[in-house]
Amino acid sequence: MSGKDNKGFTLIELILVIAIIGMLLAVAVPSLTKSRDAADSVAAMAHLRAIHTNQSMYRFAKGRYARLGELNTFAGDSLGRTVGSTLRQRDFTYLLFPTPSDTTLRTGYDVIAYRIREGRVISHFQVSEDGLIRTILP
Repeated sequence: MSGKDNKGFTLIELILVIAIIGMLLAVAVPSLTKSRDAADSVAAMAHLRAIHTNQSMYRFAKGRYARLGELNTFAGDSLGRTVGSTLRQRDFTYLLFPTPSDTTLRTGYDVIAYRIREGRVISHFQVSEDGLIRTILP
């Protein structure tokens, strides 16, 4: 080997580089996922604030709080996509819970926002007529 000019990488050097990249990915991917989930949760809470604001305006105009389909129409369909009695915005579902009557909607409402991943609820927030957003699941 003393007289040859070797060019390129040895197999050991390539394996080391691949191992280092693998370790970096093992650290970075979970961190990025947690950051994205945190940002989505903050967006869901902001969306609940928008729902509360629109509920207050609807009650002032109509004398009662709205069902989510009515509220979305009232807000010019800016609150998400209406699916049955729910609203969908990104990967969160918003739902009046329990299903209210017209009499109940004269005095209050409870909207929950939840996100399901792999068949289980991973995030759950709630807002009611008092405007306080409660975190049920992180």
